[in-house]
Amino acid sequence: MKNINQQYILKNGKEITIRNGAVTDAEKLRKTVKKYIGESEYIPQLPEEYTLTIEEQENWIKSFIEKENSIMLIAEYHNDIIGNIDINGSVRKAMQHTGGIGMGMLQEWTNSGLGTALMTCAVEWAKQNKILEILWLQVYTDNIGGVSLYKKMGFQESGLIKNYFKQDGKYFDNMTMSLSVK
Repeated sequence: MKNINQQYILKNGKEITIRNGAVTDAEKLRKTVKKYIGESEYIPQLPEEYTLTIEEQENWIKSFIEKENSIMLIAEYHNDIIGNIDINGSVRKAMQHTGGIGMGMLQEWTNSGLGTALMTCAVEWAKQNKILEILWLQVYTDNIGGVSLYKKMGFQESGLIKNYFKQDGKYFDNMTMSLSVK
């Protein structure tokens, strides 16, 4: 159930592969994440704050491989990592049926259908997982594309924190959205 290796043809006509993340992806993934953090206005982290070493990145990937209620998926185009999504299942007994989603992609791949492909793979995996019942994520309310994608996938608004993010003196609201997968 955990092995995923699927091809998708995106709106831009390019064929990509979505597969399980592996420890050997650590260095390439680290570079991709650092790049998309710098490109995105909707990730509440600065590139200089992303300081994982290769070993820490390897351990982070390993944590998704080892937990039954978690998965990390990598999107590749010609062996380059262009995006990723993860479901981080809670280790706490009372919340192990829940998994938080994190997703990112390189700017040049936005609006190509990559987000839909990543989200589809992750949600389908979660629906087959014996432990997970609820997926949740957080999104800037200003991120119209993200909110639209999550609604299209069936996520519903669960809560709102006003002025949660502050960047360059401007405040942004944080919306939590959730999806039942059982």
